[in-house]
Amino acid sequence: MLLEEEKIFYLSRLLSQFGELKRKNHFGGFCLLVDDAIVGLVLDGCFYLRGCLVARSHFEASGFNRLVYSKKGIPLEMRYYLLSEQVWHDESLFLQYIELAYRSAIEELKQKQSMTMRIKDLPNMNMSVERALGKIGVSHVDELRMMGAKACFMKLKKHGRNNPSIKLLIGLAAAIEGCHSAVLPKDIKQELIAWYNSFELTSV
Repeated sequence: MLLEEEKIFYLSRLLSQFGELKRKNHFGGFCLLVDDAIVGLVLDGCFYLRGCLVARSHFEASGFNRLVYSKKGIPLEMRYYLLSEQVWHDESLFLQYIELAYRSAIEELKQKQSMTMRIKDLPNMNMSVERALGKIGVSHVDELRMMGAKACFMKLKKHGRNNPSIKLLIGLAAAIEGCHSAVLPKDIKQELIAWYNSFELTSV
């Protein structure tokens, strides 16, 4: 049994405010995803918000009950929380909880992607650049993002790869942005070129 049609429409309207809404069959019900991050679950006529990272402590502090799912007769506590009727009748409050669930889910998704994706898999990157970055202590995507293109470039020039080019600098900046260097905004490219030229002059 699914949620009543009115509630499903209401729920879809609220969730759609945060991004592209999708459904995916899960646990005999279906998950609701916003921008490919799982935000909630509809199961046995009830809606549960997913509580990961900071959302979990907030939902528990609010007194929401966790979903207990029975698998082969063994009860398992899931990271999904049942909303009270009070929340359903307060749209402003409902949106606050949805936003918390959404932002936590997006952050968790980003963390997982950073852990599993290798530098060579980023746009503009390859095995050679990955090896060169590894030699200066940048082995993971999150380390590259944290250090930034300019700092990585300086370390490569000082300790690693010989004479890194402006093309590599722009490629690193674009990789951090998640795009090909050809579509990196013009103003960012110009700033990088100006920085590269001044850096080359000071290091002569």
